[in-house]
Amino acid sequence: MLNHLFKRVSAAGNGKTIPSSRFAPRPVTVGELRQMIPLRNLEEEELAAFALTQEVETYGPGSTLFEGAQEQESVLFLLAGSVTIKINDEQNYQVKAGTAKARFPLAHGEGHQLTALTDSDVEVLRVPIAIMHKNFRNRLEEGNWLSPDQWDVPDRIRRLPLYQTFCQYVANEKLRLPTLPEIAVRLRRAIEKENVGVAEATKIVELDATIATKLIHIANSPLYNPASPIRNCLEAINRLGLKATCNLVVTLCLKDFFKAKGTLFNKKMHELWSESLQVAALSFVLAKDNRWPNPDEALLMGLICDIGTIPFLVFASEFPKEHYQVEEIDEVMAAIRGPASCFVLNKWDFPEDLKTIPLLAEMWHYDSGPDLELSDIVMLSKLHRYFEKGKIGEVPAISSIPACGKLRDGSLSPEYSLKVLHDAKHQVKEMLAPLR
Repeated sequence: MLNHLFKRVSAAGNGKTIPSSRFAPRPVTVGELRQMIPLRNLEEEELAAFALTQEVETYGPGSTLFEGAQEQESVLFLLAGSVTIKINDEQNYQVKAGTAKARFPLAHGEGHQLTALTDSDVEVLRVPIAIMHKNFRNRLEEGNWLSPDQWDVPDRIRRLPLYQTFCQYVANEKLRLPTLPEIAVRLRRAIEKENVGVAEATKIVELDATIATKLIHIANSPLYNPASPIRNCLEAINRLGLKATCNLVVTLCLKDFFKAKGTLFNKKMHELWSESLQVAALSFVLAKDNRWPNPDEALLMGLICDIGTIPFLVFASEFPKEHYQVEEIDEVMAAIRGPASCFVLNKWDFPEDLKTIPLLAEMWHYDSGPDLELSDIVMLSKLHRYFEKGKIGEVPAISSIPACGKLRDGSLSPEYSLKVLHDAKHQVKEMLAPLR
């Protein structure tokens, strides 16, 4: 069944290659495959089958592994040695075997503009793109994120009582989930019927004076650039549009969810809210900068792409302290972030194309297609946050992921997010004021 995926892949490309004087071709080991992202998520039998069919390639210093604009049917993982990746004539970076970046492919394989030059004798593994795509498809199947027993988490996390009990609560529908306020539910249902006008939507929003006031504030912000001051809710909704109003109302309702019992968990909720605001702001600005038609939708999805960690923190705050170590909280949060967030959005009846965005948010080498998608915007926002927080070693090089090539100006540097945020600093501050 797996043979069609695990055919031996020959070296591709017309680049200059030099034989290695240090390494000889050899079989790849299952242990090495377990270190590679996302190959490590394959089943054991799949890893074993792949290891039996593939051989490590070796090259000497000065070899060209691939060149920009060459279409590839495979990606390369670095197992030994050092490689320089050239983005253009002015920009390049180095990948060394054994580092965090070497766990990811050197490039995403389809239509990239990168060139890889060996700095030393190297060992590389060539992996068919079909296998990478198979892995992504498996993780995105609905059953894999609705059923906790299908969640993709490390075995070490799976054995923790904190994780096991949380999953039991999810599976048995005992978990307390955040509930969208009635105003958000009513407005969304009314708009989905496609027969509601601005006047009817205004009546619903004005049922909550606080939300209505914040909506007027947002409509008056520089990001929406009204020709004249917005004075009431009707004018605000007319200016924003029904879809944007619906997205913003949901956004304005979210802050109250970020509460839990105990100093430790309230602190973590505060950190989660602050981080979510940063991702939301960057998503909004990236969307506008790249002419995405609904930047308010990007704002909302940036804010809720980690929403599944809220019920986890509430659950953990009530879990007996003698059954877990404090450091396990962050470890489990990182493991359940994606699937648990999809689970919550499913319960909230979010559209199908939005439900899986939390899974895609840190699936760095997922390719949504030739055009920039909302999932790409949220992913790039999350990736840029890693750079801003100094966690560059935990993520792939930004130029190596498919989403980066879809940006309007092809901006690939870590400084891109800092630039767009700096350019829109005042507008973003005004935009986020009602959310803080």
